[in-house]
Amino acid sequence: MNVSRTLGCLLATALIAAPEIRVSGNEPKKHDVPGAPVTITPVKGLGSVFGEEDVQYTFRLSVKDAVKGTIVWRLAAGTATLAAREVALEAGPDAPTDVAIKIVMPAVKDGAVFHTRLTVSAFETGARKPVAVLERDVWVFPKNAFADRTEWLKKLKITLYDPKGETAKVFATAEVPFDAARDIDALSKTAEGVVVVGEGTSFKEEKELGRALQKLAAAGRPVLCLAPANGSLSVPGLGEPSPSMRALSFRRNHVRTLDKRLDPTGWPPDPKVVSSALVVKTGEDGAPVGEVVPGDAGWPWVEARFTGGGRWVVCGQAIIAKWDGAPTPRYLLLAVLSSLTAPDTDKP
Repeated sequence: MNVSRTLGCLLATALIAAPEIRVSGNEPKKHDVPGAPVTITPVKGLGSVFGEEDVQYTFRLSVKDAVKGTIVWRLAAGTATLAAREVALEAGPDAPTDVAIKIVMPAVKDGAVFHTRLTVSAFETGARKPVAVLERDVWVFPKNAFADRTEWLKKLKITLYDPKGETAKVFATAEVPFDAARDIDALSKTAEGVVVVGEGTSFKEEKELGRALQKLAAAGRPVLCLAPANGSLSVPGLGEPSPSMRALSFRRNHVRTLDKRLDPTGWPPDPKVVSSALVVKTGEDGAPVGEVVPGDAGWPWVEARFTGGGRWVVCGQAIIAKWDGAPTPRYLLLAVLSSLTAPDTDKP
């Protein structure tokens, strides 16, 4: 193919050559031709982004022999092209070549999420079909995750216990209504609604907090602890079985289970996603406890369900710390609250 061919012709060819793909999340889908001289691999770029923001994607081209041609990328919604460009391709086998593209994402109204698809196609000079195609779903979110959830949030009647204070600041900015509990005693005396423990809370300093949270969940309350800082806490269901317990689960990554559109890795400004996790150890009294460890060396998601409808969740993802970097943290909080307060359909 001559590199002077029009972008429209290249786009038409790429669309015909690339098979249709069902939406199943943000994982890139590669369509390398067997024996083709070019392979396209994603290096950088999120599957969930904010509207009207400049977003960069980087792709790595690995070649078996020297190749010349054209790289064509296209961002589309259905059959409509939102943005498209072509760049010259000239690469050799000595080292992979990185191609960076920048896209201004379309605007999206509050309460809506816009699904788009980014396609990157590699053409050899003189060829009519691409030798390699990579596609990925890109979901465009508004910045206000709770724009259409005001009344629902009020009904949750959130009580926030937040010694560090960072979660309260984020909730206030995001207009998430809550009542602040000044201490563990005040928290224990609340009678209804969702209990949230702010990100970065120390269970080493708040030694009675773990026991209080377990009692609240056993009494039928939804309890959410966001990324604790350190210490240890009793995990419902560990040790002796309790008649009020229904299930206890440990997960390495629960993000896609809650919302397939969100990114489970690579949260900006650095790739770190998990602030802390739980590992099961023997406590001072010989009973098993969940010890908080930094990073993802343990279980970032631990969930207990009680027969009375109560839920107890420790979520180690850095939701508050990474709030402003991308849509995933704030929309993950929305998904967690929705899951935590949804009717329990998994009853025996």
